[in-house]
Amino acid sequence: MLALTDTTPAYRVLIVDDDLIQGVIICGVCTRIGYEARSVSSFQAAEQLIPTEPFDCITIDLSLGDRDGIGLLRLIAGLDPVPRVVVISGCESRILNATVRMARAAGIFDAISLPKPIDLVLLREVLTARCQDGHSRRRSNDRQRVDITAEHLQQALQRREIYPAFQPKIQLSTGRVVGCEALARWDSPDFGSVGPDVFIPLAEQGGCIKAMTWQMLRDSMEMARAYIGADSDFVVAVNLSATLLSDATIPEEIERLLNETGFPAKSLMVEVTETIAMADVFRAMDILLRLRIKGVGVSMDDFGTGYSSMSALARMPFCELKIDRSFVKDCLTDADMWKVVASSVAIAHEYNMKVVAEGIEDVDTWQALDAIGCDVGQGFEFSRALPLDAFAAWYDAWHLRLNATLAARG
Repeated sequence: MLALTDTTPAYRVLIVDDDLIQGVIICGVCTRIGYEARSVSSFQAAEQLIPTEPFDCITIDLSLGDRDGIGLLRLIAGLDPVPRVVVISGCESRILNATVRMARAAGIFDAISLPKPIDLVLLREVLTARCQDGHSRRRSNDRQRVDITAEHLQQALQRREIYPAFQPKIQLSTGRVVGCEALARWDSPDFGSVGPDVFIPLAEQGGCIKAMTWQMLRDSMEMARAYIGADSDFVVAVNLSATLLSDATIPEEIERLLNETGFPAKSLMVEVTETIAMADVFRAMDILLRLRIKGVGVSMDDFGTGYSSMSALARMPFCELKIDRSFVKDCLTDADMWKVVASSVAIAHEYNMKVVAEGIEDVDTWQALDAIGCDVGQGFEFSRALPLDAFAAWYDAWHLRLNATLAARG
């Protein structure tokens, strides 16, 4: 039970339900655990109230007379901060699950569902739980999109402010580190930490994405060389922009870079999203085939998030498939997501492709994916993306723990 003091602001809950009895029941549960509850019985009343008063949590019945609750989710997603949302409905579970996924995609990260008839014990547990850390938060309005220019980005490249951070890739069956993905990071003395969602599009528009990619490739090859000495199967992956996938000279230029540095082609993986690959199929086929012929690996990133996944899988010369984190992170609690993950693993293996699951955040997910034959994993259960020195320290510590675990098992 939440203890409120005179100085603690009440946790405010809005109940949106056209069933008056249901509304009274939910209000009663909220009141008994110390929350301030307010109830409305129509879409129109909720539509007027939600933008004008702050609520920490909003419960929504999907069926509101002649309107549905989906429109309210769009309204809530535009709030700052975004409250927790509990979707309550008698609709089938697939509809409830899809509604929660839509809410999260819209920006309501702390969204869950409860079926009708409602379980009062479960309702109490849900309402007692505080909003998850980092989920109900204010959106940042200082995304630096307006302030940062292509000139700033050019200067940052010259000053080496943009660098690769490396996220480990783990063989799920053994726990061994089999490679890493290089992710661009920018720590600016003027703008602070700038997200790739800001500077990558700017690099593409400003014409410096090729210089940035080549810097990432060189730095990643230099980093990986130390690990290849100990493990010839170690592979470093670098993302290829849509802009570069339209440049027919890319395969020869990457080959020249490999020759200059003496880096083995088999130790380099180029990651391409299916959306990019299918934008110009002929050009993409041309470039990706030539890279594969030269011995460079090609990975299909973010599998399942576009509209042509199966077509891309069948037509393109990928050797690795990466299941997007949006499917992986909830796969143990969402039956539909689990089906996507399991079928993706099976299909990829039919094409003799290695499967990488992104977004593994706990041991249970790791073990479940290993059980269905997923080959490799990335995610916070292992490590976030790390700068060069931090990756080296993590790598040594990880293998010390792994060896100790294996020794203890005999």
